[in-house]
Amino acid sequence: MTHQQFGDFGDFSLSVLVTSPPWYENCYLVVHKPTNTLAIIDPGGDGERILEAVAATGAKAEVIWLTHGHPDHLGAAHQLETALGIPTRAHADESQVISTSSDLNRTFTGQPQKGPGSLETFAGEPTESLGGAPVRVIHTPGHTPGGICLDFGGFVLTGDTLFRNGVGRTDLPGGSEQQLWASINRLLGLLEDDVMLFSGHGPEWATREARRWWRMVG
Repeated sequence: MTHQQFGDFGDFSLSVLVTSPPWYENCYLVVHKPTNTLAIIDPGGDGERILEAVAATGAKAEVIWLTHGHPDHLGAAHQLETALGIPTRAHADESQVISTSSDLNRTFTGQPQKGPGSLETFAGEPTESLGGAPVRVIHTPGHTPGGICLDFGGFVLTGDTLFRNGVGRTDLPGGSEQQLWASINRLLGLLEDDVMLFSGHGPEWATREARRWWRMVG
């Protein structure tokens, strides 16, 4: 697992841990610097390494957020909940995906998977918070019914809705190509050009780059 620090975006700092094969999934750590509180987003695996990285920040973990409930994005959630005493939060429309993630993991890897044990759900597009600072939820169904993007102001975590020069697959249960296209159109219409987009797999890019690419392919 590699750990890369991206630096500061206003009151937030962002780093990524890329999980082990076969997923190579981006687990993000976001620290709200004024309160020294931390959120873990999409802990797909390698729970011990994530715990080490959390400890190294010196910040107090407050919450786990899931952009969606596929097994490569929640594999370490239960371990982190137990170790850190924090809940996992996800969109209510993702409940079915989360509840069947172990079955999906068995399909891909042959192994069952323990899902979140302290799951809290929210509906619509609420404003979540980290250390009291607002974090905008943007509901982006398509890859999954309850997929979300998390908007921290200077950057957005897009999960598997939108990658650099790519989009999430829609052939798994609950996927919809029509919904995904509409979600991406809406997402890119909400953001300023210089907002950075960090996805569930692969490198980051700026909204202006994403918008230019999407006009060509979307």
